[in-house]
Amino acid sequence: MDNYKRNRHSVYLLTYHVIFVTKYRKKVITDEMGDFMKNHAAYLCGRMDCDLLSAETDRDHMHLLISMTPDVAPVKLINTLKTGLSREVHLRYKEHIEKYLWGDSPFWSASYFCATTGSVSMETVKKYIEEQRTDDHRRKYEKSGKYVKAKR
Repeated sequence: MDNYKRNRHSVYLLTYHVIFVTKYRKKVITDEMGDFMKNHAAYLCGRMDCDLLSAETDRDHMHLLISMTPDVAPVKLINTLKTGLSREVHLRYKEHIEKYLWGDSPFWSASYFCATTGSVSMETVKKYIEEQRTDDHRRKYEKSGKYVKAKR
């Protein structure tokens, strides 16, 4: 339970693997731009009370591993990241980007990849859920003003 995060009303561990691709898969991202985008993505995640656990760029895409709170919708964070990164990259690297993308063309493709991650396999979770109704997992309590473990 060390990895779980807590807030006032919940205990959670929500991590997402997100990938953004440049418009037309143009190989526009330089090492300098990539370093800037990783730092700026961490800043934007922090503003939404999320943590950027890992990030890396290649010439035409960016991978992000993000830990989120339950009250942040993944699509909301993704839209914030794509918009914020595109805006700042266009401001800082305008001349370089114009060599690859015309005019005010968006920096990112409209699509994205997003998958949840976890510390156990899907089979393990599925098995855990399916075994909740077996006698081995069922709680046996009697209600008597306070909960008392039932006698077998």
